[in-house]
Amino acid sequence: MFDLAHYRQYRAWIFDLDGTLSNTLQAHDLAWQHALDHFAIPYTAERMQQLGGVPIPDTVEILAREAGMTVDVKAVVTRRDARFYQLLPSTLSATPLVAGVVEPHLGQRPMAVGTGCYTDMARRILAGLGLDSALEVVIGADQVANPKPAPDTFLLAAERLGVAPADCLVFEDADAGLTAARAAGMASVDVRTLWAVARPLQ
Repeated sequence: MFDLAHYRQYRAWIFDLDGTLSNTLQAHDLAWQHALDHFAIPYTAERMQQLGGVPIPDTVEILAREAGMTVDVKAVVTRRDARFYQLLPSTLSATPLVAGVVEPHLGQRPMAVGTGCYTDMARRILAGLGLDSALEVVIGADQVANPKPAPDTFLLAAERLGVAPADCLVFEDADAGLTAARAAGMASVDVRTLWAVARPLQ
C-alpha cells in the first residue's frame, strides 16, 4: 500500500488532516448537513466534494454567494462546528497512514500538519488520535493569509520545520490540497489512491 522507499527520499513530510490522517469525513458531512439545512443554504454532494480542503468560513461564503443569499457566516460556522464536536468522539478514527507511515517514523524525520481547518480544531482532532504531542507543527487556515489551494499553508509548514519546500513530501486527499502542494514546489501523494475514501456528503 505504501511506497516507503519513495517517501523516505524526502527530508520532511507534511500531512493534511481530515481524510488523510483522520477519518473525520462522516462527522464533517453530518455537521455540514445540520448547519446548511438549518440556514436553508443550498448545496449538492458534488459541490461539497469540490470544496474539500477549503476553510469552513470560506465554504459558507462561497455557497451563500452562489445561491444569491446573505447569511451570517459566523453563525453558520458556529452551529456547524458545535455539531462537529458533538459527533467527533463517536466517529473519529485514524486512517491507515497513521500506523503505516507516521508512527513508525516518529522522531526519525520532521513532520507537520498543514490543514484547511482552523488550528484549534486541528489540535483537537490530533488529540483524539493521540498525535497532538507527536506532531507539534500544525498549520491551520487561520495562520495564513491565503489558505489552500494557495501554497501558503505548506510553505509555512516547511519554514517551521526548517526544510526547503523541494525536500518536502505532502500527503493529501483533496484537489485543493494537491494544487497547493504543486504551487509550493512540493511533491505529493494522493492518498485517495491508497485506500477507499468515505463517500462525499449527500
